[in-house]
Amino acid sequence: MRQPEPAPGGSSAAGPEGEAGEAGEAAPLTREHLLAMARHGGREPLDLSLGVACDAEPDWFAADGEERSDPGYPKSAGSGALRAAAAASLRRRFQVSLPDESVAVCVGTKEFIASAALFLSREQGGGARHSGTHDSGTRDTVLIPSLCYPTYAVGAELAGLRTVRVPMGDDLRMRLDRVPAADARRALCLWVNSPANPTGVVDALDAIARWGRTHGVLVLSDEAYAEQTWKHRAATILSSGVDGVLAVHSLSKRSHAPGLRVGFYAGDPRLVRALADRRRDAGLMAATPAQTAAVRLLTEDHRVTRQRRRTRHRVTSLVELLNAAGLRCAPPEGGMFVWLKAPGGDGDRFVRWAARTAGLVLAPGSWYGPAGRPWVRVAATEEPETVRPRLELLAASPSPVG
Repeated sequence: MRQPEPAPGGSSAAGPEGEAGEAGEAAPLTREHLLAMARHGGREPLDLSLGVACDAEPDWFAADGEERSDPGYPKSAGSGALRAAAAASLRRRFQVSLPDESVAVCVGTKEFIASAALFLSREQGGGARHSGTHDSGTRDTVLIPSLCYPTYAVGAELAGLRTVRVPMGDDLRMRLDRVPAADARRALCLWVNSPANPTGVVDALDAIARWGRTHGVLVLSDEAYAEQTWKHRAATILSSGVDGVLAVHSLSKRSHAPGLRVGFYAGDPRLVRALADRRRDAGLMAATPAQTAAVRLLTEDHRVTRQRRRTRHRVTSLVELLNAAGLRCAPPEGGMFVWLKAPGGDGDRFVRWAARTAGLVLAPGSWYGPAGRPWVRVAATEEPETVRPRLELLAASPSPVG
């Protein structure tokens, strides 16, 4: 679900240890390891493990002769023009009207996700490290989906907080009714991601906001893939009101500008103001040229429409190609990934086989939580004609499960 996607299992955060599947193999199952295996098999890797499309990124920066920004430090909360552009984008795309003061800028949403729990815990008076008995008045827990973007858990760890994974139903949606009452009382915040990475499901954001308000839990809604909603109307948690909620939006996904490192968060004005102050003191400021470029991208909805069309075509084609190769899967409700059950029920083993056999680099479900071990995530980031021969090669090869 930002910088070229988590490479959960990349050098910044190693994935789980690989089991000794073939020839006593026990190396860590990282993205770099899978890339090396693909090359060792004699093929140039086709990397479908990251959520970064193959398209060229927009020309972000102002051309010669265009107006330059004033000198000096950039505003951590974002320039007036950028906050206004973000608020206007929410009005156009989601019919939500917010004052500019309820919107602030971040240095890419991955950074915001990793630091939010730390800053919120200080603001809410939580964050104490506990050993032994628990003071029921302390909010020391971050609730995250059972299967999710790994940076939610990283953020809790950096803040010194507990992480509790919310149980999911058979439909892969969060079941907040199954959160133990003790964990709800201790929860500082809840992360929701809809459409979800890696599963592609769409959650009922209004119901999640109500649960958060009932339990006094801040709800942080990662809406990176909101523009890539295929089976429902694109939604934001802000439609339910702003009390106790923040929505996080990514230009990396919305405008296909992952290298720009600009995103924004919006919602409860008290939280936005408090976070902007904390983040300024920590020196978290998007560069002025990047902010200027972001204003342009936020006003260019045709780029969003074009990227959405490309992604939808790739997702639809990828589902067809996977099924033709004998890898049964259903179209996602949203997002740019296909979530499929690995043959034999071991995603780690399957992605090793795919790398060796066809030079395909896929993301094992175990990178997204313990419940993901039987699954594999395939990114719809390449054109069908590029992916087809690799999947045909897999289909023609002996199964990894015999």
